Amino acid sequence: MSEASTSLGNETSRPVAGPRIVVPVVIIGLMACLPFVVGANSHLLGIAVRALLFIALGQAWNIVAGIGGQLSLGHGVFFGVGAYGTAILFNRFGVTPWVGGVAGATAAIAVAVLMGAATFRLRGVYFALATVAISLCLEKLARYFIGVTGGDAGLAVRFIGDSVWAAQSRGPLAFFVAALVMVVAYYALTRRLLRSRFGYQLQAIRDDEEAAAASGVPVFRTKMGGLILSAGMTALTGALYVQFYLAIDPGAAFGLAQAIQIQLPSLIGGLGTAGGPVIGGAIMILVSELTNWLSARTAFHGLDILAYGSILLVVVMFVPGGILGRTRRGA
Repeated sequence: MSEASTSLGNETSRPVAGPRIVVPVVIIGLMACLPFVVGANSHLLGIAVRALLFIALGQAWNIVAGIGGQLSLGHGVFFGVGAYGTAILFNRFGVTPWVGGVAGATAAIAVAVLMGAATFRLRGVYFALATVAISLCLEKLARYFIGVTGGDAGLAVRFIGDSVWAAQSRGPLAFFVAALVMVVAYYALTRRLLRSRFGYQLQAIRDDEEAAAASGVPVFRTKMGGLILSAGMTALTGALYVQFYLAIDPGAAFGLAQAIQIQLPSLIGGLGTAGGPVIGGAIMILVSELTNWLSARTAFHGLDILAYGSILLVVVMFVPGGILGRTRRGA
């Protein structure tokens, strides 16, 4: 490998600071113990599922934006394709979500390939603008094709009761386990990625694309690989989301609020780190529950969006590296 990439790899392979590993592992461990806590009811498990979905989405976005340095402002594209694809295949054709989720992820990857092919050879913010444009287009299409997507009202997933085949359950425990497994898998994947040759190349491109290219890093192929991985992870999370909530609508799939929520865990916890999205997602669910409580008592609708936007502004201005800080070490 090139000198620059080797140097980056050597720095990445140094021992990480304890808190960078301990804190996210403790958070995941505490969540894993939740079903065994006396007094933990369906409501608390439902909140935990939401937190885990926040974390998983942040982990997926972190691959392309935090590690790869490719700013995606409309990652809801992949989330929405995964969610809608799973729901439509099940409702209209009876395809089990276990297959529908994979099909949705495949469709999201196809969208990612087209998006990357059209923008990655250009300079500047073209990729970010492309993600926003495609997200807005898909939101409008989802509102227009009422017969397929349900339009503004959204699409309700046909519920048949407790069923492994339909990936449905009357209680949140099964989804809690599935979301926890997803978060642990994404965390392990990210840590491994940060220490792999492919991960070193992504980080080299993030830090200096021209220097990486001059050092022999295949820039286009590496950026495309990171986008494909991130898109597939995001779409699979969308498939789990729609099975848990049994509904999806254009705003929740492709809207600005969803795009912000996908970015916040990584930005708050630590951009480009494996543990950052875990910490950021845990903080987000606390903010979400607090704003929901306040909204119910003050009739101030949209308070959650205001809170998310304020947090994003504070992070950008005062803590640009997040809680863990922008680091090349894989914590």
